[in-house]
Amino acid sequence: MNSEKTSPAAEVSGLPGPDSAKPRILFVDDDPALLNGLRRTVRREFAADVAEDADHGLDCLRHYGPYCIVISDMRMPGMDGVEFLATVRTISPDSVRVMLTGCDEIEAAMRAVNDGRIFRFLAKPIPAETLLICLRACLAEYQDVRRQKQEMASTIHALEQLDLGTLMAFARAIDANSAWTAGHSERVTALALKIGYAMGLSAKDLQILHRGGLLHDIGKIGTPPGILDKPGKLEARETEVMQEHVRIGMRILEPIDCFRDLLGVIAQHHERFDGSGYPAGLAREQISIHARIVAVADAYDALVSDRPYRKDVPEQTAIAIVREKSGTQFDPKVVEAFLQAISRRPAG
Repeated sequence: MNSEKTSPAAEVSGLPGPDSAKPRILFVDDDPALLNGLRRTVRREFAADVAEDADHGLDCLRHYGPYCIVISDMRMPGMDGVEFLATVRTISPDSVRVMLTGCDEIEAAMRAVNDGRIFRFLAKPIPAETLLICLRACLAEYQDVRRQKQEMASTIHALEQLDLGTLMAFARAIDANSAWTAGHSERVTALALKIGYAMGLSAKDLQILHRGGLLHDIGKIGTPPGILDKPGKLEARETEVMQEHVRIGMRILEPIDCFRDLLGVIAQHHERFDGSGYPAGLAREQISIHARIVAVADAYDALVSDRPYRKDVPEQTAIAIVREKSGTQFDPKVVEAFLQAISRRPAG
């Protein structure tokens, strides 16, 4: 490949980097003389690479791309221009594609335009000014598409941040229902994420943990403060009302499509590994991994926090209690990851 030197930034984006004022384009044609002429024509405005067949052109895309614009001859040995530019569309979808044609190939080129395979076609021989006008239009198209994608990415990021901000507000509203639970949902979420990291969970699973941890107690909005703040042991009927927060949470979130993957956490974080939990008596892998993790984080935070019916217990005592309940209340694998996460936490 004949190539002008390009900066690393240019190789990433197709646009000029700090050491280049020229957008990058790729010409593909089996006529070396034509390639040299095209390159000379555009060199004041564009940094052009050239390739003498489709396979060589695809190698350039894979190793030196992306390019703002890819210009290919229609007839080449092996893969023709239509097939080549269709492949370019797959490898480098943002690259604007142009086809060079002879007079007898106009109909095929127009079909390629109509099929969305190329942006423009140019008939040979190509006057220099015609070529430059076309390339300027292609560059404007490339920049517009890139700008739209960047705006979309920014919008999605803003929505994601709004989502987490909204969930944080929900979590604080839930915890504000009782003077004893301030910050509980956020602490449970932070610890659940540390456990998830220690277990090597995927980014998707960690996102579920993050959102589910913040909302795991959302049903307590429907629990009377007199039960949440009762200083003594709950009576049987009061225990039933307290446990009802799981079903209330489900009823709140079930109609919301974007929270559907959190329902396992809401419904199952009080299930126990041995099947003795509530509300459904699920056991082992019947309980979602996210709920098994939140269960450990939830119980630990409750132990080390003051409650109306008892004082907090020392951290080492709480750790010992969680370890003791491995295999009964808690999943042993989750407890192991919890112990790793706790051991890495800074002292103080």
